[in-house]
Amino acid sequence: MKKYFILIFSLLSLFGSSQTRAQEFFDTSDPDKFFRIGARAGFNTSVRTFPGGHYNLWNNNSWGTGLNVGAVANLNFKEYLTLQPGFFFESRSGNFAYLTEYITGYGTNAEHYELGHHRGYYFTIPVMGILKFNLSPKIKWSVEFGPYLQINLKDTGQNNVAVLYRLPQSNNYSQYIAELRGFDIGFKMGSGLLLYSHYYVGFHYLAGACNAWKRPSGGHNKSWMFSIGYDF
Repeated sequence: MKKYFILIFSLLSLFGSSQTRAQEFFDTSDPDKFFRIGARAGFNTSVRTFPGGHYNLWNNNSWGTGLNVGAVANLNFKEYLTLQPGFFFESRSGNFAYLTEYITGYGTNAEHYELGHHRGYYFTIPVMGILKFNLSPKIKWSVEFGPYLQINLKDTGQNNVAVLYRLPQSNNYSQYIAELRGFDIGFKMGSGLLLYSHYYVGFHYLAGACNAWKRPSGGHNKSWMFSIGYDF
């Protein structure tokens, strides 16, 4: 009988300790502060694609680099649950090379080509839902997901200014104006670590859901963002 009591006590102790560890990993208690603000800064790598069927020989869009800086507001409903709206200023860049060949109305071959570099500046406004898990008393791991709105402030480069069509049999050129969309709506997702309740490091993927181009219609904006920050 004594052995059964020892076995039952051991099982209860094991169950209790596992529950304590689970509660420590996933803390459902109320937070110390409901509202906290934070600062973020880092770099990104991004690409802006052109409609896939627009160039029949070569449609190459390379990832470029840029910087991002911004602020977030943490609305802490529970220790494990946060709603985080943010406001970021971003620079993005990329290289491109486009080439297509077609037959003109006169039955002659013509080429449409473009090669260059672009850089753009944007305001990005994400609203993130964040789940937090305690890896240790001083380290929280977060999983983050939510929509964003991006506003195009300025864009420089050839592929939203002019595209030239060259007719090899003559010196004539015709001009085609490509038009970039002024905003984008998409989804931001990623993960991060919060150290000692203040120091943040994280990475995110931003996937644009709208057409990047108005004329011709199509393409998408994509970006990886890497950030460090401080929560006050």
